[in-house]
Amino acid sequence: MFNRIKHFSIIISLSAFMISCGGSGSFTVTGNMDGWANDSIVVQELLNNSLHPIKTLNLDKKGHFEFSDTASNPRFLFLQTSDNKYISLLTINGQNITISANKDNFEDSYKVSGSEESQLVWELNSEMRKASLELDSLSKIYNARRESEAGPQLDSWIQEKYQELKANQRTFITQFIDEHYESPASLLALSHQLANETILNPQLDFEYFLKIDEALVQKYPESSLVSTLHVYVEGVKYQQNIAANATQSTAIGAAAPEIEQISPEGKKIKLSDYRGKYVLLDFWAAWCGPCRRENPNLVKAYTNYKNKGFEIFQVSLDKTHDAWTGAIKADKLDWVHVSDLKYWDSEAAKLYGVKSIPASFLLDPDGNIIAKNLRGPALEEKLNELLN
Repeated sequence: MFNRIKHFSIIISLSAFMISCGGSGSFTVTGNMDGWANDSIVVQELLNNSLHPIKTLNLDKKGHFEFSDTASNPRFLFLQTSDNKYISLLTINGQNITISANKDNFEDSYKVSGSEESQLVWELNSEMRKASLELDSLSKIYNARRESEAGPQLDSWIQEKYQELKANQRTFITQFIDEHYESPASLLALSHQLANETILNPQLDFEYFLKIDEALVQKYPESSLVSTLHVYVEGVKYQQNIAANATQSTAIGAAAPEIEQISPEGKKIKLSDYRGKYVLLDFWAAWCGPCRRENPNLVKAYTNYKNKGFEIFQVSLDKTHDAWTGAIKADKLDWVHVSDLKYWDSEAAKLYGVKSIPASFLLDPDGNIIAKNLRGPALEEKLNELLN
């Protein structure tokens, strides 16, 4: 749910729920839509990352409408007008919301009352629109200047201005979350965008996702909106634990974790079978351009040191046997090869925390890691130090 449904240039007006008003078993939304007389509005609900129509509202000759529904937990509803303007509602039982808007000036005229929470969401929407207008202004200036001063300097200028605007938006969003992380409106803050790019990075800014999750999962444990975030947060925490364990187990001086996979001929081979030699554990794939460009360096090092106690144990992240063995033959890789053909789900890659390839670990004769990612002449220099 955390990606915007519409392109950033379509400013989605938002209203949210209040907890203390209205009947405890339902919510009511009343609208005064100036310019939409005798028109209709489609109410849609966001479920499983797609919108599902749930009812059509008929407006009277003054553009008025009213509807009631139930929401024991926050629900994310979209009200779509006939001219494709959107009002999104975060609703819960016990709220009454009043909406007003003017067709000729929708973004500026949209108002919501009856809820302090709705003001928070209006604040998010207003800030996003303000940033959008500023970005449009910068784009117009850039396009006008391109006619006379196109070049790296102008490109650098627009990038600098964009990054500055993005940094300001990040400051706004992080402060908003710090102040309102217990509010469901903070769920919308996680998806705040600039030029169709999400401001918060789920990996780099994970602390904010975690902060909101810990607060809302206590208040709304059965909410589908909250559970979507909770499942994501738990998944990231699990991956972080795996990465932390992999980092610790593959540190310099650590004993290399065991690998047992299948050779191109279908034989099970263990990494520990090559104890007594210096072993380069190398992760690669036929589809990986940098890996293929590095292979000639490995061939050279192997040729020079294979008779002096050096071996290469290469783990492929390929998907198919033919691609894997074809690359072995084409690059003349005459050493030990294994793979489970699981691509990025490779068990060995997960065990070693490999997130990009090529990636390599140099092991001593006792199976301990003594160096990482020795590429080009660096590998031969290290082998020369160890074996000559």
